[in-house]
Amino acid sequence: MNGLEIIDFFKPLEDNKNLFIRNIVLSSNIPDQEQVITHRLHKTFSRYGLLYEVQVLPCQTSKLQENTSDEKSLPQTDIESLCYYAFVKFYSSVSAEKAKSALNLTHFVGTKACKVTFAKRKRTGSEKQVLFISQCFDLANFYLGFNGWSSSIKELKRELTDVCLSSKEDYCCFACTTNIVIHHHGLSVNGKGFSLLKFSSEDPASQIKAHGRCMKQAYQDSIQKAFSKVILVILGNGKVYTDINSSVPEDLEEFQPSYKSVAVTELEVEPELASDEDNLDEENINILSELETVFM
Repeated sequence: MNGLEIIDFFKPLEDNKNLFIRNIVLSSNIPDQEQVITHRLHKTFSRYGLLYEVQVLPCQTSKLQENTSDEKSLPQTDIESLCYYAFVKFYSSVSAEKAKSALNLTHFVGTKACKVTFAKRKRTGSEKQVLFISQCFDLANFYLGFNGWSSSIKELKRELTDVCLSSKEDYCCFACTTNIVIHHHGLSVNGKGFSLLKFSSEDPASQIKAHGRCMKQAYQDSIQKAFSKVILVILGNGKVYTDINSSVPEDLEEFQPSYKSVAVTELEVEPELASDEDNLDEENINILSELETVFM
């Protein structure tokens, strides 16, 4: 079918979703130029679809050479003025194509018309990475609507793993199973997440903090794994269907030592997780707070 596209809940790495923008020049009297450019690009390009990322990088050149759309290849010319180039990444290749066609040599971020082309990236062969929890929420809300899906915690329990039992150090491990339902599509998927944290038995507060953080990490992991099993099928007329991503393996039923463990030993400053932990929606934060109270 013409215009059909499949979008999964993994980081978009394809070149046809990644636009390279060059010939960005701002007046020297504008402060915080990178932030200004990022804001302008995001505002303009997001009109064509949901953005995964906007990267702005400085380049001291007077004229950007052709064929510099490789992120590893920087232009080398005589320095005359401060210029910038950028990468704008979409979740949808269709949206990226529309943006490129509409904005190439017609959009002015600064004083000159920008040239917009597809990026050419060198592949390292690394495995695809599932989106962070906040990005999963953004993608689901954009295509399914805020009321088009829901999530619920089916189980959250402490695990007594081999690491916990055999190690001389103190660890806590939690497993969380979360269910995601896609309303009006008849689709329901589960994700099972794990988290392992080390704490100091000499400080009772360390154990409390480790337990609370461990539960939140397990919840985050379960949400991401559940969304990784979903694919969005976008038709040319804009209608969205969902299906199971058959390429994703089944979740592990028990904790494996290959998961990273994080030591929790210093309590003067609250340790930070990945940046999108703070983006948990209020309802799920309340749920986790109640569960944390139960396990204290």
